[in-house]
Amino acid sequence: MIPLNPHQHRAEILPDGTIILPEESLKPPMQRIEKEPVKPEPEMLWMDTEPGLQETPPVPKRDPGKSPKVRASEAIAYLKAGQLSAYQATIGVITESKDQYAASARDLTSAWTQGRGKLRNAGSVTWTFLTQPVWIVTKNKAPKQYSRGTLFVLDTVRFGGTFAALFAALFLTLNYQSFWAIVGSQIRPIQAAQSTNALVTSVDEALREKLMKSPSLAVSGNIAGDLLSYLPDVGPPENRIIIPKLNLNIPLVTPSYQNLLSENWEGVESDIQDALQQGVVHYPGTARPGQAGNFFVTGHSSYYPWAPGKYKNVFARLHDLDVGDEYWVYYGGDKHRYIVREKQEVKPSNVRVLDQPLDKRIATLMTCTPVGTTLRRLIVTSEEIDAITGMPLEVGEKGTHGGQKLNVEQLPI
Repeated sequence: MIPLNPHQHRAEILPDGTIILPEESLKPPMQRIEKEPVKPEPEMLWMDTEPGLQETPPVPKRDPGKSPKVRASEAIAYLKAGQLSAYQATIGVITESKDQYAASARDLTSAWTQGRGKLRNAGSVTWTFLTQPVWIVTKNKAPKQYSRGTLFVLDTVRFGGTFAALFAALFLTLNYQSFWAIVGSQIRPIQAAQSTNALVTSVDEALREKLMKSPSLAVSGNIAGDLLSYLPDVGPPENRIIIPKLNLNIPLVTPSYQNLLSENWEGVESDIQDALQQGVVHYPGTARPGQAGNFFVTGHSSYYPWAPGKYKNVFARLHDLDVGDEYWVYYGGDKHRYIVREKQEVKPSNVRVLDQPLDKRIATLMTCTPVGTTLRRLIVTSEEIDAITGMPLEVGEKGTHGGQKLNVEQLPI
């Protein structure tokens, strides 16, 4: 569209050179309003939220144009501000802790009150139930009145007594051999003493009979065999342990070392259990009699009566051994004498009893205790002494056997 006034939107130049602008251009221009910059407020070190506390004084700012050295007044201001902040933080923590403890105490008191009330109500209900009378009617007898509590106690005693009697009967039946060995030594003391005295010379008598029947020996003299008095001390053909106080003369069995060397521990345990059927067991890997270390021997105190073997209760009376008692071990044809030094009970998991000292010659007898259980282990520790003098033997020392020196010219051959 062409405007009606062609000069409305353009400037005009007059003959005198004057320039006339349109009306919109003649409007005064809008002035630009500049906003003044907002000055940041000084930052506070601590916002006071507690009534009654003073505000933290502002920390004076350091003039960057001045020396960087802190003046004494500024250092004091910093210290005061830090102390006030620490004080306010401590007060806040203490107040919060006090409030929490107070709340916990209130909750605990409330719970205790409620629990005591419930417990009192339960006790009241239970007591009412137990004191409730009950009439028991039996045939040909007058009815009797009992309380429920009395009937409960009677039933408990009756059931507990029956269970205890059955358990005791079963326990005695399974371990009758061990208990009979213990009781028999008490009711027959004279016979036990005679058996003990005969046991001391039983090995010598057995050896005498074997030598007398040997066709390779030319013996002259009476039937007792004079040659025997000139022979050196010789042990039985098998390893044995003799405990005079317990009237025991039993074989000493050493299991195979194959499973021990291959570290097959289940096989070691199986070998020991098999060997216990033939006597007491010299524990594999422990010292031998006469060597430095711990000669360790174990045996049954009780076992299942249907299990094979005749040595299931061989150590049933091991607890009768006291400090100072002696026993003998025949091993490899040599006789070794031991005296008891210590007796104790340990847990089954205690393996320190198998320790091997390098400066001692000791022996250990072990069995399960109490009889019929495997709750603990009875440990009897002994020291090897000289067979004649009774003095403790040092490591590497050879004891005296007391045998007569052999004089060839006096042999009655």
